[in-house]
Amino acid sequence: MQPVARERRVLTLSLAATLLSAGGSIVAGLWIGSKSILFDGMYEVVDAGMTALAIVTAGLIARGEDRRFQYGYWHLEPMLAFVNGIALALACGYALLDGANGLLNGGRDVSFGSGAVVALVSGLWSLAMWAILRRVARDLDSQLVAVDARGWATGAVLSGALAAGFGVAGVLHRAGHGDWARIVDPAALVLVALALIPFPIATIRRSGRELLQIAPADLDARVRDATRAVAAAHGFIDCRSHVARIGRQQFVDVALVAAPDALPVAYERLDAIRHDLAVAIGGDGPGTWLSVDFTADPRWI
Repeated sequence: MQPVARERRVLTLSLAATLLSAGGSIVAGLWIGSKSILFDGMYEVVDAGMTALAIVTAGLIARGEDRRFQYGYWHLEPMLAFVNGIALALACGYALLDGANGLLNGGRDVSFGSGAVVALVSGLWSLAMWAILRRVARDLDSQLVAVDARGWATGAVLSGALAAGFGVAGVLHRAGHGDWARIVDPAALVLVALALIPFPIATIRRSGRELLQIAPADLDARVRDATRAVAAAHGFIDCRSHVARIGRQQFVDVALVAAPDALPVAYERLDAIRHDLAVAIGGDGPGTWLSVDFTADPRWI
């Protein structure tokens, strides 16, 4: 199976699993009166919408370049991740305010035993999906699948924490500490929101750097070292390099400056130099857009 086809297939699987999990959490949250579980379901609905967009994006990336988007559709990958991060961060902010309001109003009664079971099942479901998506993300080097996998991992941890919290609340309720038990659900909502929000913020930061085309330090250093080595090996007197990473695509521009009195060389040798440079930067595959300029006039670099 082609990598992009496999990517779309696993994202479709994740979408179906997310909708199933979200529906279960929303129904369960309404049934037992738990806003923390209800928020978990609504958070998954937002995530499902982002996964659906990721499937569309993966299809566009597979089309390659065309006359309108002559560098391909790679820029949609960080754009989608950025929108995903914004949407989830706003959802966390709303949950934080709702939970704080619940604490100020004395909490709420919840069916703690049922809540613990629902949260535990949700956690195991999320853990299984995370394991599947993490392996695919590594195999395909896919930011889209990696973002989705992080969402499932976060859900697994937080569902486990909710299950533990409801278990403690049930013990408090049976021990006659009903007032303490009542604040467990809004307190859990606040803690879930606080625990979740670093993940969309990290996604916003990472994808924002790509949208702004901030040069990745690792790629910049690797290309600069490789360019200098190739320039020295082939007798060029100066060189420059510029890099950017957008999604899985790396864009590398290199300029090699020959001495003004250097003799012209055959295209075959220029192609060999370009090949040496591509191998040196690890960019001889389809994931790198490499442009190499040869000139004897430093103004062109």
